[in-house]
Amino acid sequence: MSGSATPERDHQLLDIGQQCSEASCLVVDFLPFKCQHCSHAYCGDHFLPTAHHCEKYDAAKLDRIAPSCPLCNTPVAIPPGQDPNIRMEQHINTQCSVMTGKSAKAKSTPTCARPKCGKVLFAPIRCDSCKHQYCPQHRFPADHSCADLPSSSAKTTSTAKTWTNVSNQTSAASAAAVAALKRAAASTTAPSPASHNQVQSKSRPPAQAAPKSIPSTSRSNPFSATDRRAKAERESRRKAIQERARKGLPITEEEKAILAEGGGKDDCLVM
Repeated sequence: MSGSATPERDHQLLDIGQQCSEASCLVVDFLPFKCQHCSHAYCGDHFLPTAHHCEKYDAAKLDRIAPSCPLCNTPVAIPPGQDPNIRMEQHINTQCSVMTGKSAKAKSTPTCARPKCGKVLFAPIRCDSCKHQYCPQHRFPADHSCADLPSSSAKTTSTAKTWTNVSNQTSAASAAAVAALKRAAASTTAPSPASHNQVQSKSRPPAQAAPKSIPSTSRSNPFSATDRRAKAERESRRKAIQERARKGLPITEEEKAILAEGGGKDDCLVM
């Protein structure tokens, strides 16, 4: 039973992956690589063209490297089939900016105009003062040392002038306010003839001193916290006067009037 089941299981496993096309390997790889030149399947050790000696791979055509010029550091393209040394010598004699003195080819993409930046600008920002293009990091005039930016002395002078104007306006407003307050105080303190007569009548001694009485107040509002607090204070003071009178301590005419008024019943709330 086991012997008959083993070949069937191996056949199922072989259907999942592919064998490496390298003659010396033939390993079943479940995730094989396909060579882009010969289109054969290979394992992880032989998928490179140099590892399985691919017949359709030409290193001279496909593995091309553009060396850089040792003087101007510019990549030099070498056509297929040409000697790299000859192409580099031709570049140095005719195209190298160091040897020929010719300026390098202008860049198609703009770069940041700030010295020692040179970032490629995909969304350039133009300065309104100097009209140059800068990167987002150096877009403000103070960041790229803009030539048209006003000097610090001019800024200081303008700031000082502004502060002086503000101070003068503030002092003028303060003087006007003080003068208005003085006029208002003078008009308030100036005695009128009617008030002068009242002062003279008050200065005369009365013929007979009448006992002071507490003016009657209007009906209190039982729902007002202020009225309830005032009523409680009056009741407390009346009780204190009663206690003093009970102990035989002298009380004034005003306190007697408070005792006389407190004897009545409190106002009732009618719903």
